[in-house]
Amino acid sequence: MSAEITTMAVGVDVFFLLMGAILVFAMHGGFAFLEVGTVRHKSQVNALVKIMVDFAVSTLIYFSLGYYISYGGHFLVDAAT
Repeated sequence: MSAEITTMAVGVDVFFLLMGAILVFAMHGGFAFLEVGTVRHKSQVNALVKIMVDFAVSTLIYFSLGYYISYGGHFLVDAAT
C-alpha cells in the first residue's frame, strides 16, 4: 500500500507542476496582449519581441540554474538516472 501512495503522490506532484507551467504560459500570452494594447501601433512588434526574448532567456536560466536549486540535480541527465 505504501508504494501505491508514493506513486500517487509523485503523479499528483507532476500534475501540479504541469498545471503551474500551463498557467504561466497563459499568463505570458495575456501579458503580451495587455502590453501590445498599451503601445503605439508602430511599437507592437518590438513589444512582442521583447516579451518573447524575456521568456526565452528566463527559461534558459531556469533550466541551467533554477532547476538545480529547486531539485538538487541537473536537468540534462540520461533517462536511466
